[in-house]
Amino acid sequence: MVTGASRGIGRATVDAILARGGKVVAVARDEGLLGALQASWPNHVRALPADLQHLDRIPELAGRAVDAFGSVDGLVNCAGVARYEPVGAIDLASVEAQLRVNLIAPLFFSQALALHLRASGGSIVNVSSTLSERAAPHTVVYAATKAALNAVTRGLALELASSGVRVNAVLPGGVETDMLRAPRLQPGETLDPGEIEARVASQLAGLAALHPLGGRLGTPEEVAAVILSVLDQTWQTGSLVTIDGGLSLA
Repeated sequence: MVTGASRGIGRATVDAILARGGKVVAVARDEGLLGALQASWPNHVRALPADLQHLDRIPELAGRAVDAFGSVDGLVNCAGVARYEPVGAIDLASVEAQLRVNLIAPLFFSQALALHLRASGGSIVNVSSTLSERAAPHTVVYAATKAALNAVTRGLALELASSGVRVNAVLPGGVETDMLRAPRLQPGETLDPGEIEARVASQLAGLAALHPLGGRLGTPEEVAAVILSVLDQTWQTGSLVTIDGGLSLA
């Protein structure tokens, strides 16, 4: 089961699992993209459109995931929400939205699927962020949710170890995804359509330069390769695995 499966790291993870003959229950908000994915892989993909802001749906989604192929042996919690807001512009709605998707949904999915993962000796990978360990402007809430996700990862790893379930987190640096392409504006700032492209290009170039290895952003496929490797490790649990082009060294 992969959440955030329609785009970015989540979609790259789905593609990597399919490339090695696996089957995937794909969860994301974009019903159109999920439908196209299932249509391309009718025997290997089951699409479950869902907005994970609605936490009350998680038990139902977990049950449908198990029913889709009869069992679940892996869970990748990749769905995420980032609101780039300076101190003074943070409001309760933004905090709650990021907490629901970035922290509570992964915890509740892990809890709902723990019994089934015990039966298969399964694995959970939470997609965190280097921002959980490295401060950056305008990311206070997002970074806090990811730091909390790291703590959840280690707590689940300890509790589920005796059942043979491994729980780890992957911490990417800057990756070329839609999330990173969102223009970061000051409160009250607006841009004309022509200015948005220039702002995003400048933003991406600045972020790429922060990564010592090649001075570039990562790709979703590079992160997905690490996620699959961690999913497969049979003697690794409670680990926070960084893939960030050296960002955390700078």
